Amino acid sequence: MAVSDMKLAFLSSLLLLFLTSSSSNSIFPPNSTLTRQASILISLKQALYMSNSSFDGWNESNSMFLCSWTGVQCDPENRHVVSLDISNSGISGVFPPVISELKSLQRLSIASNNLIGDFPREICKIRSLNFLNISNNQFNGSLNWDLSQLKELEVLDAYDNNFNGSLPPGVLELPKLQHLNFGGNYFGGQIPSYYGGLAELRFLSLAGNDLGGLIPGELGNLTNLEKLYLGYYNDFEGGIPPEFGKLINLVHLDMSSCGLEGPIPPELGNLKKMDTLFLQTNQLSGPIPSQMGNLSSLKSLDLSNNMLTGEIPVEFSQLQGLTLMHLFMNRLHGEIPRSVADLPNLEVLKLWQNNFTGTIPPRLGLNGRLIELDLSTNKLTGSVPRALCYGRRLRILILLNNFLFGPLPDDLGECETLSRVRLGQNYLSGSIPYGFLYLPELTLVELQNNYLTGRIAKEPNRVPSKLGRLNLSNNRLFGPLPSSMGNFWSLQILLLSGNQFTGEIPSELGQLKHVGKLDLSRNNFSGRIPHELGDCSLLTYLDLSQNQLSGPIPVQITQIHILNYLNVSWNQLNQSIPKEIGSMKSLTSADFSHNNFSGRIPETGQFADFNTTSFVGNPQLCGSSLNPCNFSSTSPLQSDEQHGVRPQGPGRFKLIFALGLLICSLVFAIAAILKTRSMRRNSKTWKLTAFQKLEFGSGIAPRREAALPVPLVTRKLLESSPRVAGVRVAVAVLVRRWSGSVSGTRTRGSRQVKKGCPFFSSPAYCCCVLTRVIREKSKKKQQREHHQSTSSQALIRGAFGFGLGLVSV
Repeated sequence: MAVSDMKLAFLSSLLLLFLTSSSSNSIFPPNSTLTRQASILISLKQALYMSNSSFDGWNESNSMFLCSWTGVQCDPENRHVVSLDISNSGISGVFPPVISELKSLQRLSIASNNLIGDFPREICKIRSLNFLNISNNQFNGSLNWDLSQLKELEVLDAYDNNFNGSLPPGVLELPKLQHLNFGGNYFGGQIPSYYGGLAELRFLSLAGNDLGGLIPGELGNLTNLEKLYLGYYNDFEGGIPPEFGKLINLVHLDMSSCGLEGPIPPELGNLKKMDTLFLQTNQLSGPIPSQMGNLSSLKSLDLSNNMLTGEIPVEFSQLQGLTLMHLFMNRLHGEIPRSVADLPNLEVLKLWQNNFTGTIPPRLGLNGRLIELDLSTNKLTGSVPRALCYGRRLRILILLNNFLFGPLPDDLGECETLSRVRLGQNYLSGSIPYGFLYLPELTLVELQNNYLTGRIAKEPNRVPSKLGRLNLSNNRLFGPLPSSMGNFWSLQILLLSGNQFTGEIPSELGQLKHVGKLDLSRNNFSGRIPHELGDCSLLTYLDLSQNQLSGPIPVQITQIHILNYLNVSWNQLNQSIPKEIGSMKSLTSADFSHNNFSGRIPETGQFADFNTTSFVGNPQLCGSSLNPCNFSSTSPLQSDEQHGVRPQGPGRFKLIFALGLLICSLVFAIAAILKTRSMRRNSKTWKLTAFQKLEFGSGIAPRREAALPVPLVTRKLLESSPRVAGVRVAVAVLVRRWSGSVSGTRTRGSRQVKKGCPFFSSPAYCCCVLTRVIREKSKKKQQREHHQSTSSQALIRGAFGFGLGLVSV
C-alpha cells in the first residue's frame, strides 16, 4: 500500500512538473524563436537607411522585447511577428529580400518612403500574407510575379511607383483579392479582359498609367466593385462601355482625362448607389442622358470640359442629394432649369463657358447652402439674384461676361464669407453696395466694364486685410477717391481707370506697400502727383495719364527701383523732367507726352532708350529729334526757354522777310551761274593748225599759210637753205598765229619765243621752246578758269545756305 502511494505521489509530481513547464513555455517563448526573427529585422535595418530615431530599439540586446519594437506586431501568443508597418518613416534604399524569412507575416506596409530598385519577388513565399502596401515609393521594373502562393492576399497596393510593362496577369491567381491599386505607374498596353474575372474585387484603380485601346466590357462583370478609377494620363479608344451599367454596387466612378469619345451611356442611370461620377476632360458628345436623373444617391457630378450638347435634363430635379454640379466648358444651351435652384443640398454650381440663355433662377441660394457659383461666359440676362448669400456661406461669386443688368444686391455688402467676386463685362448699374469693398474675407473684386455709378464710400473704421486685387475700371464712378483706400494694406493691383473720379489723388495711397500695379488713368484727378507714391516700393506699373494733374513729377518716384512702366501723358504737368529718372534701370517704358514740360530732355541713363514720341506735345521741351535744341548753352534764347519764356515778335513779318532774302539769294545764285558759263564760252582755247610740208624748192605755196606775210629775213633764209627754213617758217607762222602777230600785235609769249628761239637756232630746239611756252600758258589759263568756277560755286552755296538759315530762323 505504501509503495503504491509512493508511486502515485511520484507520478503526481511529474505531472505537476510537466504542467508547470508547459505553462512556463506558453508565457515565455523560447529565446531562439524571438532571436531569429529579431535578427531578420536587424538585417533589414542594416540594409536600409533608417534615420528615424524610433528604430534605435531594433538591436540584438533588445531582442527579448521584439513584439514591442516600432512597427512590429506579434500574434496573441507573442511567438511570431504577424504585422510590420514601417510606412511614413523616411526610409530609403533598396528593400532586401530577407523580409521573406518572416514566414508568419500577414501584413506588410512600407508605403510612403523613398525605397528604390526592384521590389523583391521573394515576397511571394510568404503564404500567410493578406495585406501588402508598397505604395508611394520609387520601385521600378515589372510585377510579372508568380502570385500563386499568395492565396490569402486581399489587398495589393502598388500605387505611385515606377513599375512598367504590361499589367500583371498573376492577379488572377489571387482568389480573395478585394483591393487592387496599380495607379500612378507606367503600365502600358490594354486592360486585359480577364481582369473582369476578379469576382471579389471591391476597389480597382488603373488610373495614371499609359494604358490605351478599348476599355473591356468584361469589367462590367465586377458586380461587387464599389470604386473604379480608370482616368488620368491613360488614353483609351472608344467610349464608356454600356456594360458598366451592371456595376450595381458601384459608388465612385472616375474616368476623367482619358480620351473617352462618344455619348454617355444611358445605362449609367442604373447605378443607384453611385455618389460620385467624374467624366470631365474627355471628348464626350451628345446630350446628357435623362436617365442620369435616376442616380438618387449622386452627390458629386462633373461632366465639364467635354463636347456635350443639348439642355440640362429636367430630371436633375430628382437629384436631391446633389452637392456639386460641374458642367462648364461644354456646348450646352437653353435656360438653367429653375429646379436646379431648388436642390436642397446644392453647394457648388459651375456652368461657365456654355451657351446658356435666359435669366439666373431667382430662387438660387435660398437653400442656404450655396458656397460657389460660376455662371460666367454665357448669354445670361436679367438681374443678379438677391438671395445668393442667404445662408451666409457664399465664398465665390463669378458671373462675368454675360448680359446681366440692374443693381448689385445690397445683401452682398453683408456677405462676410465672400472671398472672390468677378462680375465684370456686364451691364450692371447702380452703386456699389455699402460695405462691400470692406468685407473681411474678400481677396478679389472685379467689377470692370459695367455702368456702375456713385461714389466709393469712406469707411475709416473698417480695414479690409485680405483684398489683393480691385478692378473698378471703365465704369461711371465719380467723386473723390476716399483716403480710406490707404487701408487696403494687402492690395497688389488697383485699377480705377476710365471713370469720372475727381479731386486730388489721396496721399494715403503711399501706404499700399504691396501694390504692384496702379492705374488711375482716364479720370478727372487734379492737383499734384503725391510724392508719397514713392513709398510704394513694389510698384512696377504706374499709369496716371489723361487726367488734369499739374505741377512737377515728384523726384521721390525714383525711389521705386523696380518700376518698369510710367505714363503721365495728357496732363498739365510742368517744369522740367527730373533727370534722376534716367537712373531707374528697370524703367523700360515711359510716356511724358502732351504736358507742359520745359527745358532740355535729359540724355543720360534710361532716357537714351525712350521713344521720341514719349516727349511730343510739350512745346517748351527740346532735345529729341522732333524738337532739337538749336541754341548754345549761353544763348539768351536757351536761358529764356529754361525759365518758360519764349521770345515774342511779329512772326508774320519775320516770315515774309526771310522769304524775301531767300528769293534774293536764289537770284544771286542764278546770276553767278550764268556769269560762269559766259566766261567759259569767251575764253581762248588752244587750237592746233595742220600744216603741210613746205616744198620751197618746187615753188608750191602752202594751202593756208601762203597768204601770210613773211619777214624779209625769213625769205632770205628760205632762199639760202630751203630745208631748214621750211621747219623754221612753220614754227614762225605758228608763233605768229598764237601770239597775235597776224593782227599786227605783239604779246609776251611772242617775245619769249623770239628770245628763246632765234632764227639761227636749230629746229628741234625751237620746237622744245615752243612746247614749253604753250604748256605754261595753258596751265595758267586753266588755273584762272578753275578759280572763277570755284568762286561761283562758293557764292552759290553761300547764297543757298544763307537763305535756308533765314527760313529756319
